[in-house]
Amino acid sequence: MTVSKLLRPQTLAIVGASPKPESFGANLLQSIRYLGFPGQVYLVNPRYDQIDDQPCYPDVASIPGGVDCAALAVGDALLVDSFASVAEAGVGGAVLFSRAYGQTPDGRTRGKAIADVAVKAGMAVCGANCMGFVNLVDRLQVTGMPFRSLPAPSGVALISHSGSTWSGLVGNRRQMGFDYAISAGQELVTTVADYIRFLLEETDARVIACVLETVRDPEGFLAAARLAEAKGVPIVALKLGRSEAGRHFAISHSGALSGSNAAYEAAFARYRVIQVRTLDELLDTVELLALTRPMMAPGVSLGTDSGGERQLISDLAADVGLSFAPLAPATRAAVEAYLDPGMEASNPLDYWGDGADVMAPVLSEMAKDPDVGIVVMATNLPPDRNFSELSAAAIRKVHARTDKPVAVMGNIATTLSPVIAEDLRERGIAVLMGTGSGLAALRHLQSYRFGRHGSEDVVAIPLSADAAAIVDAAPLDSLRSADGFRLLELAGIPVTPFADIHSPQDIAAFAGKHGWPIALKIDDAAIPHKSDLGGVVLNLKGSDEALAAYQALRSRHPAAPILAQTMASGVELILGMTTDPDFGPIVTLGLGGVFAEVLRDVATLIPPFGVAEARRALEGLRGHALLTGARGRAPVDMDALCTLVSRFSAMAVGAKEQIVEIEINPIMAGPNEAVAVDCLTLRHRKARHDVR
Repeated sequence: MTVSKLLRPQTLAIVGASPKPESFGANLLQSIRYLGFPGQVYLVNPRYDQIDDQPCYPDVASIPGGVDCAALAVGDALLVDSFASVAEAGVGGAVLFSRAYGQTPDGRTRGKAIADVAVKAGMAVCGANCMGFVNLVDRLQVTGMPFRSLPAPSGVALISHSGSTWSGLVGNRRQMGFDYAISAGQELVTTVADYIRFLLEETDARVIACVLETVRDPEGFLAAARLAEAKGVPIVALKLGRSEAGRHFAISHSGALSGSNAAYEAAFARYRVIQVRTLDELLDTVELLALTRPMMAPGVSLGTDSGGERQLISDLAADVGLSFAPLAPATRAAVEAYLDPGMEASNPLDYWGDGADVMAPVLSEMAKDPDVGIVVMATNLPPDRNFSELSAAAIRKVHARTDKPVAVMGNIATTLSPVIAEDLRERGIAVLMGTGSGLAALRHLQSYRFGRHGSEDVVAIPLSADAAAIVDAAPLDSLRSADGFRLLELAGIPVTPFADIHSPQDIAAFAGKHGWPIALKIDDAAIPHKSDLGGVVLNLKGSDEALAAYQALRSRHPAAPILAQTMASGVELILGMTTDPDFGPIVTLGLGGVFAEVLRDVATLIPPFGVAEARRALEGLRGHALLTGARGRAPVDMDALCTLVSRFSAMAVGAKEQIVEIEINPIMAGPNEAVAVDCLTLRHRKARHDVR
């Protein structure tokens, strides 16, 4: 499959061309003419000899010399046969606008029939059910709803599942011309991953923006993301449907906490895909990332003409985790020399005093600070106002005096003068269209250029022969806690001492070996959440208490095995692996108890990962202070805890063919150790035979 035949054709055929004004075929031809495509365009429709004084061929096979790409302006009823004829003519790529809805006489869906033909022919296919594509590099627009004019290429490429969103983004009024804008549609053959690889390998795109409903080729997408990281080309993704419920009913708490979007967020974080939440945030982010001036230091400096808006900016920056560079003493002194008496040189800076124009001098001084990587002016720039012109002139001077990237952030998007914004962008100054989206974009830029990245080499830990035997011998798909503990021990994960209890004498022997206090629990694989059914008795301090607890458990659950464990103390954490249908094993880590159940204070990661990534995940939790000695607690052994979490992640990958879900809940992390205290394990379902 050659995507360049699809997106960069030298020759193009419109199948279903029409002379009827405003028909889809006529609009498609007009779209190609609007941008002045220099290649050869052929018209195909057996009902006409010519259209607009241009020859019209009965089929693609009749076109002399062959065709690189065909755009099919036909409905679903004719789509499969038309596509088959295009493939037989040796066309390398095709654009399918209709839905491909319905079935063929042999019972296949139309989409499946088209895909079968395309794969056999080695064709690249855009769609079905798409808006087409724009290629500004070659002045080609292939869409049935054309734009009369579009901006020049900006170094940004776009791939969108949503056709309406594609139209809105392509028609933006911020002078951002997408080098390539691809409406991917149903991805019958060619996927987002294929488009990303094309953009990375065959174009000069500096940033790739994606609007994704799903990832149909997860393995290919992650491989493309790795290639993008290696080439230093950021991918910015807006994932639609983030609030979708989890795709399966998990037996573990961690499974319930890690819905479908958690896997996407974990995969994006692991492979440095920048995730945004809104379309405005996407546009602001890609505009910043596409600037040709590199950001050489992590610091952001910002000046504004409003004390009130400085407070708003500080508030919203804190919300998105954006930090501003502390100014060096020399920078503060240089800035204060321009400020009115009593005004402080800070970052963010309110530089407006009694009316003197100090904008260019103070921002230029901030730009000289070695820790500053980008200079931002935050102002509203309403049209037809002298102060807007003064502000624009000032930021132009700053841009001319520094080699660092420069941006203007409008606090009210609808107030920004389009004329001033266009002028600034033409000079290479980014114009961010709102406080929230602009600050988020600055945070993405800062994080992408200077955030911690790179993963440690961690080898998966496959199940040993003994561990595999435990899984295979289990009578149910859910394993007993004791069996789960044995799997953890075999993988080198610390477990609190435990033993099966068959009589009061076994309790005495266990306590004699490990000491008091102990816990007694039922351990029936058919009862995953035993505490809900009165199946757990904790902190038993002697023989009498233990005997009474044993008898109570026997009366409540006569046939259930009983497990004894030593009591462990410390901070409770939850650590689980679930299997995402797209990305495979994912690990959920968080503080236990109310933090997991109510506050949902958890992190989701793609395994395997090392101790450094485990530590970063723990540091990112809202309840992290509980691990470091908050409110008089003893700090936990972070090295032991991070080692346990990392080793679990390696086991999660190594056991993925046998185990679909496993959870340690809780881990007890104390000053001297971190140990698994309870374990719930679900293996892949075994084939069952119908015995009726």
